This record gives sequence, C-alpha cells and structure tokens, in this order.
Amino acid sequence: MKRITSVGILLAAVLALGSCGGNSTLDDSEAAVYITVEIEEYNPDIDICLNRANGLDVTIETMNVVSQPKAPGANLGSSQDVRILRWVITPERNDGGTTASPQAIFDQGIVVPAGGTTDLENWRVYPVEYLDDVPLGYLLPENGNVDPETGNRNIRQRLVLQMFGETMSGKSVASIPQAIQFNFFCGSP
Repeated sequence: MKRITSVGILLAAVLALGSCGGNSTLDDSEAAVYITVEIEEYNPDIDICLNRANGLDVTIETMNVVSQPKAPGANLGSSQDVRILRWVITPERNDGGTTASPQAIFDQGIVVPAGGTTDLENWRVYPVEYLDDVPLGYLLPENGNVDPETGNRNIRQRLVLQMFGETMSGKSVASIPQAIQFNFFCGSP
C-alpha cells in the first residue's frame, strides 16, 4: 500500500510539473496580437547632474511599438488595435552593484494599429526626480561622486521596459520586455 501511495504521489508531481512548461510569454495574453518595442535611437550616457539642473527626464529619442499577429497570416481587424495604458521601467544593475534604482510606472495613451507600428519620439523612460534616489544619488557631488558598492564614479544599469494595454475588443496585452542599457554619471564619466 505504501508503494502505491508513493508511486501515485510521484506521478501527480510529474503531471503537475509537465503542465507548467511549454508556454511562451506570447501566450500570456488573451489577444490575437503581441507587441514589441524597437529602440531606434537613444543616448546611453546620462549626466545626472546636467539632467537635474535642466529638469530633464531620461528619454528615448526614437522607438517603435510594433503589433504582430500571434498566428502568422492572421486577418486582423480594428478590434485588435492595441491601446497602451501603462508602461513599467524596472532598473537592473549590470556593473557589479546590487542596489538598483526604483521602478517607474507611467500611465500612457498610445494606440498601435493591429499588425502595424506606432513611432514614438522623445518619450520619457525615467523621471528626473528619481536621479536623486539611491544608487544614482551617490554620484552627486554632495554625496561623494562615488558609488559605495563598486567604488566607481558611474553606475551602469539596464532599464527594462514593459508595456501593458488592451485591444479595442478588451483583451489584455503585454509587450515582450525590452532592456535598454544606460551609463549614469555626474560631470565626466
């Protein structure tokens, strides 16, 4: 009896594990389309002192938001147009430091036609007021101009951008996360 119970538990665990795999992130939304972000042009070197003095957010000069059908050759109508309602920027360190900047969330109102592209110019991806927060705030002259974790006068972070929205028919959509590399410093790097 103990052997049957053990075999039954093992089979249940294998079935549960097998049912979790095999899905792609494209299938996580209900819509017939998925969206991607293509970065065309941006300045990866950000002088936080200059941005703060001029009240400048961190921006991307040119990026495209692309809607593509999940099923190639699918006939898409206007009900599959996507309204981007929010985007989330999640900073991650890639210079050996462990403390990353805080996440930024922006409510938006961008429409991407089904199977089409929306071009964006000079879009804010990170607010100027967050440049004072740890760890970037360590690079300010009043805080020593040095990141205490790495001993460097610059901090390299990737800002991971993910957009969330819905189709005109009300189906939820999330973009594939896009990592954008930045080098933050104050004065000269």
